[in-house]
Amino acid sequence: MKLIDLINKDVKAENESKKVMVALRVLYLIVAVAFLLDMILVGGHNFRIYWRGFCGFYAALIILFIYTYYSKTRISLWLFLLYVFSWSLYMIPKVGWSAGMQNFFILVLLMVFFGSYAGLGVKLILAAIVLAARVVVILTLGGVKPVGEISWLTDKLLQIVNISAVFSAIIYVSYTFSKAEKEHEGKLVEYNDRLRKEAYTDQLTGLYNRRRAKDYLADLNDSDTVSTISLAIGDIDFFKKVNDTYGHDSGDEVLKKMAEIMTASMRSNTFIARWGGEEFLIVFPDCNGDEAHIALERLRRTIQNTTITVGGQQINVTMTFGLAEYDYSGDFEKSIKAADDNLYRGKENGRNQVVY
Repeated sequence: MKLIDLINKDVKAENESKKVMVALRVLYLIVAVAFLLDMILVGGHNFRIYWRGFCGFYAALIILFIYTYYSKTRISLWLFLLYVFSWSLYMIPKVGWSAGMQNFFILVLLMVFFGSYAGLGVKLILAAIVLAARVVVILTLGGVKPVGEISWLTDKLLQIVNISAVFSAIIYVSYTFSKAEKEHEGKLVEYNDRLRKEAYTDQLTGLYNRRRAKDYLADLNDSDTVSTISLAIGDIDFFKKVNDTYGHDSGDEVLKKMAEIMTASMRSNTFIARWGGEEFLIVFPDCNGDEAHIALERLRRTIQNTTITVGGQQINVTMTFGLAEYDYSGDFEKSIKAADDNLYRGKENGRNQVVY
């Protein structure tokens, strides 16, 4: 089995955090490598001073590593914290204060905050305990010399090994847990965006719905970058007859096809929404009534010349549009009513036309 697979192997206990257990295993490996390098550096004729402690702590490390596959998260976390404390307190008097063994207390602080699922208050209390322990160690062991003979070069190499191990652990833990938070945050943002889109989108046609249209008009009214606004209400002619003749499923296909044609025919900044039933609202920013009339006439002819095939049946429909310009009175409802009145006139005058 590859080392990466061994590290990522799931814990056997149910409802336990695999992420924390994997982090503990990686930290145990980092500590194991640092511990081994420390012993190699202070070895030689000094090895007899350290070998019993070395063998004992290394055996404990291996046992605790294996125990992460069977233990509960909280137990393994506390055992790791206890191990790091014990090992650091054992090694400081052996290799001296300048070797930097006290820096491993940072791993305890890291796992208190990242590995524990306790509340903030509990974490702060635990952090205070770690700080108090660090202060006690400074007062009792600060500046202590090694029990064996250690050269200047060996002392510097010990510092490099230990601080490198601590930095590696900080990078790993910070990346692992912050990555998970970012992923969760990203998923939450994506989920909220999807909810917002669903709330603002007509499910049948994929166009914006009436709610989004009203929000858009309000934003447009507050904008100082738009010079002229025209809007139109379009209605499919004799749509009830389409439903009665071909069925409601065919009517839905006609609505979707109308949405596709309008989207393809209009400029990219044109706002199109399903206003209700077979009615559509089209808003033309930076477009006066004459320009909007030309665009709607082009759209009307495209719809008139389009044959929609549904289940082997060919359906032809037309649309009537009522057009109006917004007068910046702050009341879009008045402009919408004007467009709706023009639509009604178009219906009375024979349909399949643009009334402005």
